[in-house]
Amino acid sequence: MRNSFFIFLLFTYAYCFPQQTVLNLKKTQNSEFLLDGILSDSELRNAFPIEIIYEHTPGYNTTPSYKTTGYVNYSEEFVYIAFKAYRDQVVASIHSRDNISLFSEDYVNIHIDTYGDARNNLGFTANIYGSQNDGVRVESSGFGRQDSGWSLDPNFEWQSLGRLTDFGYEVEVMIPFSAIPFPNGKDQSWKIKVSTGYRDQKKQGLTVRAYSSKLDNDSSCKLCQIDHTIVMNDISYKKNLDFLPYVSSNLSGFREKFNDRVNYDSPKVNYGVGVNIELNKNLSLEATLNPDFSQVEADVTKIDINSPTAINYPERRPFFNRGIDVLDYTMDVIYSRSINNPLFASKIINQGKKSRVYMLTAIDQDSPYIVPTQFESFSGLGGKSFNNILRYQNIINSNIQVGALATNRLYEGDAYGNLIGLDGLLKLDGGWKFELEYFKSLNREPDADWIDSNKKFGDYSVKLDGESFNGNAVYSEIRRDTNTWRSFFRFTGISPTFRADNGFIVENDLKRYELWQGFYKYPDKKLLRNYRISARYDREYSFSNKLKRSAFEAYFTILTVLNTDIFYNYEHAFYDSHLVSEFENFISHNIRFSIKPFDFLNIQAGLGAGNEIAYREEIPKLGDKFSFNTSIEVTLNNNLRIKPSVNFSKLKKLDSQEYFFDGYIARFDIRYQFTNSLNLRVISEYNEFSDQFFVQPLISWRPNSDTIFYLGGNQNYIDQFIDYNSPNYRVNKSQFFLKFQYLIKS
Repeated sequence: MRNSFFIFLLFTYAYCFPQQTVLNLKKTQNSEFLLDGILSDSELRNAFPIEIIYEHTPGYNTTPSYKTTGYVNYSEEFVYIAFKAYRDQVVASIHSRDNISLFSEDYVNIHIDTYGDARNNLGFTANIYGSQNDGVRVESSGFGRQDSGWSLDPNFEWQSLGRLTDFGYEVEVMIPFSAIPFPNGKDQSWKIKVSTGYRDQKKQGLTVRAYSSKLDNDSSCKLCQIDHTIVMNDISYKKNLDFLPYVSSNLSGFREKFNDRVNYDSPKVNYGVGVNIELNKNLSLEATLNPDFSQVEADVTKIDINSPTAINYPERRPFFNRGIDVLDYTMDVIYSRSINNPLFASKIINQGKKSRVYMLTAIDQDSPYIVPTQFESFSGLGGKSFNNILRYQNIINSNIQVGALATNRLYEGDAYGNLIGLDGLLKLDGGWKFELEYFKSLNREPDADWIDSNKKFGDYSVKLDGESFNGNAVYSEIRRDTNTWRSFFRFTGISPTFRADNGFIVENDLKRYELWQGFYKYPDKKLLRNYRISARYDREYSFSNKLKRSAFEAYFTILTVLNTDIFYNYEHAFYDSHLVSEFENFISHNIRFSIKPFDFLNIQAGLGAGNEIAYREEIPKLGDKFSFNTSIEVTLNNNLRIKPSVNFSKLKKLDSQEYFFDGYIARFDIRYQFTNSLNLRVISEYNEFSDQFFVQPLISWRPNSDTIFYLGGNQNYIDQFIDYNSPNYRVNKSQFFLKFQYLIKS
């Protein structure tokens, strides 16, 4: 009986994980390596080749049209990965770090699982000019696998360079052992796969991605699908001690009347310092005093004129992005931008062989506050708060993970927002996966004027008047993915009094049921590369079991000639409600497409029509919607690219020719990349909804992930002043700023 059980376990292990090719690497002296983009005999003498032989898209494990080989070697201080890519044509240009435009050209990619337990994959992408993207991938729960799980926010310190050759191109990559997390010890065993992306001239210029590992769509563990293990013995790494001092200054001015001069305040000078101490390879302590978390890159403005709830934006601040993959929740119980203007912040990250701990503490001087309700959310900017986030995760094996979370925000006046939670992930044979998240919140509101509203939710008021209440929330999903069929069932329940002060929960009092079924095919023919047909039904109730929404959606996606990806969405709302209004049987259509007909041109567009609720009316009503958006990225040469975009939306009243809203946001982005680290960019944007226009020039120098120099400004224009409505736009707000931040490593 015992032997039979052992054989069963062995069979299950072999079924769940790809067969590993173990490469016992032979250490090479540091002096034998030179990062010049040329693969020398000394660099390749002890290197093991890894062939890239599986096309994942548009084909499914088909043979790529072009040969690409990766080579893996290591020295005492770094791992060395090089590539030889055989191509008829190479398309590449110079990019700033983490610019996603790199993925539309020729590139090579490295995926590393340093712990071997599928907690994440570390990704490193480079092209022939040494332009880089890097990030972390976690298991995804996106709709129909549209969400890859990749985040480009984390940054590592590594080097890359390549060159054109007569057969295609070569690229070298060096990743220092001090730059990435892995288990303690001088002997290491990592899982690795390499990949490449290119425009396939034998497939009408179609964008192709090919890998060294076979793709198994029948497996529930995407991060486990790595076919090679590299063994490196007697490596050396030093414990990092990094200092990050900065100095910044800004000059701001304001004009109230048309004929006034812009009155500038005295220049403001800020300075601070951050420190990162690596106590061992798994344990690091990071702290920052008076940090400058200002964001110099303007977010792409979202049209929120008809949104009943607040909208969020991605995190771009390096301090919060490091280690953020451990905070990956489906429910938005953690939103790092809820810590808005910290005076002090510290963070401890501990990554053991079987567990991870993340602990953050911050004193925030201006704390955002959100009050969610069943139909809408209310927000305001509060005062000082003390914040704690503690996350623990236990990785039992590659298929089982469990974790816990505790967050705490203390306000002046004995107010608080506390949250505790548990979560789990279970991956089974046959493509089955189960996820569960459960949270409980305990809140006492401040007695403050941060939110101005006389509305109520249940027995409580929206305004902040010191009320106390508890709430809970749960998210569960069971899904099964196969090569052809992909299905899931989800349940989300959020009680009327649930809040997450360190998160971004904008609605509650709901019980939502979702059912999804998708059909996928990969013909890989000239006119039809792949397609997907999906259907979704969701039904939503309040906690008092009153129906809130019932709707059916159908989706169709096709990849065809000229790199054209077309997506169509049909939605039939059988019933929907908002506040006191109820609506039945209305339909909407949305279509999006992207096309890259030439190497230098990338076009994306979307079109929406049908009925939509005017959420921000005192009494919500149904209207006729029309929306259109497009962006066109043009690469003029290796250094210069422009990207104009427009986002138009209007909602017409059904009983008249009037509109609930009608407007657009137009944006123009021009960038000149002198080198990988030095660029000039100018962003201009006109918002018809607010009738404002701004121009934001910026010069940036970023020789590594943390050393930066910014010099730029922001000029805001309006045409209506308190004394005169001008036919021309004129500056009403002006700002100039500079920042210098330098990484000191010891």
